[in-house]
Amino acid sequence: MADEKFTTPGTLYTGLPDSDDDYYADQQANLKKFSNLMTDNANEQLQYGDVWLRDIAPVITNDAMVKFKYEPNYLDSDFVADTNARFDNWLDQQSFGLTYSDIRLDGGNFVYNDKDTAILTKRVLEDNPEYSEQELISLLKKQLKIKNIILINEEPGDVMGHADGMLFFIQPDVLFIGNFEGVDKVKKQIKQAQPDLKLVDLPSAYTEKGQYDDTIPSAKGLYTNMLATEDQIFVPQYKLSADKKVLKLVESYTDKKVIPVPVSEISTMGGSVHCLTWYVPKNRQ
Repeated sequence: MADEKFTTPGTLYTGLPDSDDDYYADQQANLKKFSNLMTDNANEQLQYGDVWLRDIAPVITNDAMVKFKYEPNYLDSDFVADTNARFDNWLDQQSFGLTYSDIRLDGGNFVYNDKDTAILTKRVLEDNPEYSEQELISLLKKQLKIKNIILINEEPGDVMGHADGMLFFIQPDVLFIGNFEGVDKVKKQIKQAQPDLKLVDLPSAYTEKGQYDDTIPSAKGLYTNMLATEDQIFVPQYKLSADKKVLKLVESYTDKKVIPVPVSEISTMGGSVHCLTWYVPKNRQ
């Protein structure tokens, strides 16, 4: 499986660090291997100064593609400015039919049900203090052309405050939920907002062992960080005992092809399959 090339209906992009990037030096080979596995088209392997493509890329719903401001407070401001400039230069050369927003939102803090609902952590409120909660939700719904925005507590200790390490919609009305601190409160928040959503506990095998960065928690063992295409679900695999159990559970809730993706080493940097990719569906190209 590790040597198989994946093919998707739309276009799947990944990010690669610069060859002389000191921070990613020990992960260069792993990141290149991952990128080659997900797409063997060099034009879809973007070198913009970082690898967490999900966060900087536009957010896509069925009826909108929105480029939000990428200004995370957990990264060096000069680094963010440089990566924004390089990514925006690439984006300006594309023809995606984007709209632009003044709202600050990392793509990793957007969990979408592929229909009319998205879940974000309350970090979005902290990142946009100029808006009231009501104003912000109303504007997000309008810009993304969706009906429902559910705000949940972020996981304590998560410097990024992203929802995609906590949740994943396996169906529009079925939500996988990981095992994280404060999960019971989050379940109540979701049920209060959307009583008809079915919540399914997804096993977690989180481990801090081998954490790459002193300040950014590892994502190893977080299975909610999956990627969905029109007919595939890419599921992270960590060389952990829970890997096979998770695959079987995912398969039981979808008719899509379930594809295991090895990310044992890369995930220690703080992200996994969803974080490392950006997918543009065929009908949005």
